[in-house]
Amino acid sequence: MSRALDAKTKEALEHGDHGKVFEDISKALSQSFDDLLEIEFLGRSHAVNLDASLLQDGNALAVPKIRIIQAFLVANRLSKRGNWVSDEEALKATAIMLLMDPEHLTAANIRKRVLSKIMLLQQDTEKSLRREKYFVDSLLTSRLHRHTKSPTLWSHRRWLMSQFRHLGFRVDVVDDFKKVILISAERHPRNYYAWCEARSLVNLDSVVWDQMLNESILLEVERWCLSHHDDISGWSFLLYMLGGSDQASPTVAKIIGLAESFHWKNESVWYFLRNVTTKEKVSASVRSETKRICESLRQSTEENSIERRALDQALDCFSRSDGF
Repeated sequence: MSRALDAKTKEALEHGDHGKVFEDISKALSQSFDDLLEIEFLGRSHAVNLDASLLQDGNALAVPKIRIIQAFLVANRLSKRGNWVSDEEALKATAIMLLMDPEHLTAANIRKRVLSKIMLLQQDTEKSLRREKYFVDSLLTSRLHRHTKSPTLWSHRRWLMSQFRHLGFRVDVVDDFKKVILISAERHPRNYYAWCEARSLVNLDSVVWDQMLNESILLEVERWCLSHHDDISGWSFLLYMLGGSDQASPTVAKIIGLAESFHWKNESVWYFLRNVTTKEKVSASVRSETKRICESLRQSTEENSIERRALDQALDCFSRSDGF
C-alpha cells in the first residue's frame, strides 16, 4: 500500500473518530482463531458503512485503507509520546504500525522489548510468545504484498523462534512449513525471505523441536515445487534439503518424469536438476535418465530461446560431471 496521501484522503482524515478506529482495529488484530488471520486492505471501490472500522467474517479481516491511516495516526502519536501506559497499549499500537508499514523497525523493536520484559519477569511467557507468533504469522501469510516479503517481519519471526528454542517451548515445524512458509511463498513468488526462514527452521536442534522429521518437510516442499515449477526459490530449498538425503534418487526420478511429461524446459527446473544430479545420493541411472530427457526436450526448443539456453547449460553441466 502506498504511503502517499491524495487530497481526498487528507480531507477524509479531518473527520471521524480516529480513537475508535484504533481501538476497533487493534482489538481485531489481537484475536486468535484455529487458523491464522486472513487480512486484506479495501480500496475506495469497496463501499463500507461510515460507522464501520473494518469488515470481519470469522478469521477474515478486511480493512479500508482510510481506516488504517486513521488508526496509524493514533498509534504513531502514542509511539512518539515515549511513555507507554502499559505493555498492552504498546502491543496494540505497534500492531497497527506494522499493519500500516511492515518495515517499521521501531515498532518491531518495541515488541521485542515488551516480550523480553515478559520473559524476564516470567509472566505468562509461553502464552505471550505464542500470541506474538500468531500475529506475525498472520501478517506474513496475508494477502498484503509488502508484508509477505518483509525482511523486518521475517527477522522478527526468526528472533521469536530463537526465544522458543532457548526456552524449550514446542513448535510443530512441519505445521509451520505448511501454514506459514509455503503459504507466504505462494502469495509472494520467489520469496527469498520465506525460504531463508525455512533453512533456519530445519537447522534447529531436533531435540528441542520435538521429533522434527525431514522426510515430512521434504514431501511438503516437493509437492509445493511441483505445483510452482517456475519458482527458483522453492527449487533452491529443495536442492538444499536433498543434499545428504537418501530420498534424493527417488525424488529426482519423479521430477524428471514429470518434466518429460509436461515438457518443462524453464530455467528454474533445470537449474535444480543440473545441480541435484551432482549429489552423491543420486544414482548413476537417474543421472543418465536426466541427461536423456534434457536432450529430448532440447530438440523441441527454438534456437536462441531462453529454454534452449537453460537446457544447453544443463547439458554442459552434465558433460563436466562424473557419471555422464
